[in-house]
Amino acid sequence: MKAAARTRKPRRAALPANSAVRALAVLGDRWTLLILRDAFLGVRRFGDFEARLGITPTVLTRRLAQLVAAGLLRRAQATPARVDYHLTAKGLDVYPVALMLLRWETRWFPARAAIVLRHAVCGRETTPCLTCGACGTQVYPRDVRYEDGPGAGLDPATARRLRRPSISVDDNRAAHRYLEHAADILGDRWSWEIIGGAFLRRRRFDEIQSQTGMASNILSARLARLTRDGALERRVYQERPPRHEYVLTSKGRDLYAAIVMLMRWGDRWLAGRRGPPLILFHKLCGQPLDPRVTCSACGGVLDPHEVSYELADAPRSAADNLR
Repeated sequence: MKAAARTRKPRRAALPANSAVRALAVLGDRWTLLILRDAFLGVRRFGDFEARLGITPTVLTRRLAQLVAAGLLRRAQATPARVDYHLTAKGLDVYPVALMLLRWETRWFPARAAIVLRHAVCGRETTPCLTCGACGTQVYPRDVRYEDGPGAGLDPATARRLRRPSISVDDNRAAHRYLEHAADILGDRWSWEIIGGAFLRRRRFDEIQSQTGMASNILSARLARLTRDGALERRVYQERPPRHEYVLTSKGRDLYAAIVMLMRWGDRWLAGRRGPPLILFHKLCGQPLDPRVTCSACGGVLDPHEVSYELADAPRSAADNLR
């Protein structure tokens, strides 16, 4: 009996199912996000990814293989000696997440705003907006409520083993710097879980820990970093003994649109037969929230084939982006 006890594997904890967290298991890696960023901007060749990202060939090979295995990219034989990488429908559907991250970075790091979007349908510069598909009005965190969906339950914690990325925007290795600050946050999945939980009113240390399964030292480090970076504010909620909670700042709240679109992607591609674990409702119209990313100029949905970009006075057409 003793020998059997020694070989028995410990029981792994299960944590509340969440489509955004499932999506992070696929997308929540800094290199993965930056590869997808460049794929949206028309990069297809291995050498071009390598040059733009400042990434080692070994790491790039691994990340591209993971994206192909996850169904976000497909390999195409461009020439007998060259394989290109093209976005699949699943990969293209990450585009709204990227747009909302770009909107956040442009607002909070304007000195690095090296990209301007133009909507081909109306011909005007655009700022992506999160809108309700049912009523067409812009969506803000205060106007959304949530309840358990048909897929509510528990996910195994084994699928959520996370680690902090080893590089950040401060390494300054890439040729193109846009979306790097957003990738620093989304690419550290623990930080992203903390921010997402804050929108669900999980603000206290023990609440966050119980919902994420984070070790105390990891949680303390992430809270300190998010507070230092200005996404969270530490507030006293009890004097004796002193207790603190972590509240979203304006900078943190502005990530809401990206979180909603990340949840939408997870609902669409990872929820399975049971359906979404969480359903959002738009209070203004009372309907389940069908989130869409629309043009600030004309209100039309921003399709990746209809959005062009301009970088350092070098315009590109929408067709060039995804050719």
